[in-house]
This record gives sequence, C-alpha cells and structure tokens, in this order.
Amino acid sequence: MLRLRYFPTALLCLGLVACGGSEDGTDEAEVQTESTAGSERTTEPSEGVAITGIMGTIRQDQVENALNPRMQRFMRCFTRRMGEVEYLAGDMRLNFRIHMDGSVAWVYPTESDIGDREGEQCALGVAQGTRFPRPRGGEAEFNWSFGFDAGDIRPPLSWHADALGSRADEVRRIAQRCHASGNTITAYIEPGGAVLAAGGTMPDQDGGEALDCLLEGVRGMSMPDPGSYAAKIIFEVP
Repeated sequence: MLRLRYFPTALLCLGLVACGGSEDGTDEAEVQTESTAGSERTTEPSEGVAITGIMGTIRQDQVENALNPRMQRFMRCFTRRMGEVEYLAGDMRLNFRIHMDGSVAWVYPTESDIGDREGEQCALGVAQGTRFPRPRGGEAEFNWSFGFDAGDIRPPLSWHADALGSRADEVRRIAQRCHASGNTITAYIEPGGAVLAAGGTMPDQDGGEALDCLLEGVRGMSMPDPGSYAAKIIFEVP
C-alpha cells in the first residue's frame, strides 16, 4: 500500500529579507525589500510562521491550507504510474512563486528522487493549478515538499552515481547537446540495462525543455546490467 509523507513548508530568506522571532517567542518574518505593490516596508503579522519571498510574504498555514487538501491529487499522479514502475517512491521539493492575486507564477522541482518525469509533470500541473491567498507586499516564493513510500514492495537496488562508469561521459554529451546543467537525475534500470523510467530536477523555472531533452537521452541509454532485479540510480549533471 502507498504510504504518504509530507513535510512542513520551508521558510525562505532571500535577498534583503530579515527573519527572526517575536518577543513572545513566536516565529516571525519581515520583508524589507521593494515590492510590486509599492516601495513601502511590509511586515507580516506576528501570529504564526510566515513564508517570506523576495518581494512579499505568505503565512505558512495559508500555504498548507491550500496544498494539503490536494494531496490525493498529487498521489494519483504517481499511483497511476505504479503499474509500470511498481517500486516508484521518493521525495519531491517544489519551489513556488505566487502572483499578487494568489495564482501560481511558476513552480518547478528543486529536489526529487522519485525518478518518473511523467508523474513529476503531473504533480507540477496540480501545483500550478493551486490557488493561494493573496500574499502581502508583493509576489512571494516558498518551498513545499512531499514524499511517498511504495509500501511492502521490494525496493530496487540503490546504486551510487559511480555505477555509471564510462557512461558518465555519454551523459555529459547528452547534457551539452540539450544545453542542460545543474540537474539531478534519478533513473530506474531494468535487468539487462534498459532504463525503465527517469525523472529529475531543474536549476530554475525555465529549465523544463532542457530537462525533457536530457531525460529523453538518458532513457535511450544502455546502462550497466543490475542483474536479476532493478536498480535505482541518482546522479548529478554539472
């Protein structure tokens, strides 16, 4: 049975942003940069934890209240893929930027060891369609993470990046052709060396096309033979 996990939203301190605590011990975040709403200084109320971005703030509870009810939709993105990749599992961290009206400006995976681009793109679609409360003081950025376990299914062998051996040169050639860099790739390798599925991260919100090109190349590679059972490998693309 699939086991779901999700994690508290990460507090970002970016640019000229000060993060600290209130006198009564309550966590507080304060923005001191120019915002899209004007040049005035914007301060989030002291109740609760604020998610602080480059130009604005949104409270952590507002983020959780918007995203947590969508967890089943996130999970369906991957459960429907488990017929093909039965041991699919891992964690995913998404970086959001929120417009002043609460819509998502962009979202992309900064971390993921799930290893299935189709499921990851589906999750990004769910995230992109989320509506948040209006942030205070300007557009805001934050990280949000979730993960899941495959349950009682035997996990694949865990391979270090060194298992690529000389194939690391082929990965570099593919990355150069795709103008891809700063990605982390996770792939499942079947007995015989074929790549069953692969997914990855992006260095910024504009890296989707390069990542897709890179993953297409990786899926077409012949990998080392893991033997009688599949392997899962994670490696970085400089």
